[in-house]
Amino acid sequence: MNTEKHLAKLIEEIKKQGLENMDEINEFLQKMQGQSIDDIPERTDNKGRSQDLVYDAYEQPVAKGKKLVKQALELDPDNADAYNYLASLEKDINKAIVLFEKAIAAGEKSLGKKFMEEEKGHFWGMIETRPYMRAKAGLADCFYAQKEVDKAIEIYEEMLELNPRDNQGIRYLLSTLLLGKKDLSKFQAFLKNSEEENCAVWNYNNALYHFKKLGQTAKSDKALLNAYKNNKFVIDYLLGIKKMPKELPQYVGIGDENEAISYIYGAWEIWENTEGAFSWLHEFKANRLKVN
Repeated sequence: MNTEKHLAKLIEEIKKQGLENMDEINEFLQKMQGQSIDDIPERTDNKGRSQDLVYDAYEQPVAKGKKLVKQALELDPDNADAYNYLASLEKDINKAIVLFEKAIAAGEKSLGKKFMEEEKGHFWGMIETRPYMRAKAGLADCFYAQKEVDKAIEIYEEMLELNPRDNQGIRYLLSTLLLGKKDLSKFQAFLKNSEEENCAVWNYNNALYHFKKLGQTAKSDKALLNAYKNNKFVIDYLLGIKKMPKELPQYVGIGDENEAISYIYGAWEIWENTEGAFSWLHEFKANRLKVN
């Protein structure tokens, strides 16, 4: 959150100085080199101060954080991130849903209908849209946790329309949810639009898609081999050869064990519910041991 707070301050200062073209902005940024972002004056408008309080809340113990968020809402009742913060503390998922819905409503009101229509496709790149996008993601995650998959899918699809560049990694979550549906047509279309992807989610979901569609065939075996070559750890965790940790890893690298763990946390249920999938993996693993 600190990085985003600093970026917000920088953008606000650029606006204050009336810098409009890239040459002026680049000149300003060059002058800033070697200086601390703390040298830029704090934001003084209610909306900016409110958002900065929420940024600070995430860095504080919960009790202090709640006080800062209360102050933030007094300054700006339409601060979506304030509700996001409160939702993140909720253990009751239904209460969290209510708070995320409040955050979305606040975000829509704050951004305005005209802005949302005109800037569709550019969200997240514009810093003022990020609280709203965080709220959408939080609500979708809650629906997914409650097994309301269709609601989660709808929100994720909306988010990708708002931000096709997908800085939040929504496409990975959506890929797995679509694969879990009986009708695989949406997953198939989704896969075709993402042919450049090369990660565990895409590779193993692609393999399972071919298996679900036609069973064990040369095509599904080839897809599984490709997935294995890019991350050999996934199969061992799926088959229980390696024990899954209790918590998700903080950092994920392409091809590493953390990527495998992160993938399985989201995709385990789909593999488990696909008849014959684990037998297919066992056979593949046995054949790989023979080759090696």
